[in-house]
Parts: sequence; structure tokens; C-alpha cells
Amino acid sequence: MPIENNPQNLNDGIDIAAEAEYLKLTSNVGDVKLNSSNEIELQPKGTIFGAKVKAEENGNITPTLTFDTKKLWNKNERFNPKDTVDQALEDFWDNQNV
Repeated sequence: MPIENNPQNLNDGIDIAAEAEYLKLTSNVGDVKLNSSNEIELQPKGTIFGAKVKAEENGNITPTLTFDTKKLWNKNERFNPKDTVDQALEDFWDNQNV
């Protein structure tokens, strides 16, 4: 007999654990977080850029580029968001070994 309120579906259990942030790994390289049973989020340290990858119900994989906006500004300074994003993009591309 199942435990009361126990998820009947494996994906439901994963979604509950993901929502509680039990499925998050923080390391010196960055963060990896399972947002749900079909979505993973990657946030490398040292850059504002991250990514989400979602498996859609129809089988398509949807990648999304994300920005960690907390890294864009210092609370003690005023800044121009356009310049900050432009500089972050420039720094990102300068560090790529193409």
C-alpha cells in the first residue's frame, strides 16, 4: 500500500525534489540544478551567462541562454546596463578558444 501523499509517478517525485532544491549541485566550477523532471539549468562561475535545457513533451530539446542579473551590478555603484551586458559579451568572446 503506498504512503499517503506519496507521488505515484517518478516524474512527480523528481519535480517535488527539484522544487525544494534538493537536486542542486554547487561546485567551484558553477551550479547545476535540476529544475524539474524535464529541465536542467547550468550557471558557470565567473560569467553572467548560463543555460537551461528542456525536453519538451513532443520530444524536442529547447536550449535557452540565461543571464545571472545579480552579477551585472554592484549595489554601491550606478551603472549602465547596456554597457555592462556589452562588456560581459566582449569578455565572454575574448575568453573563447575558437
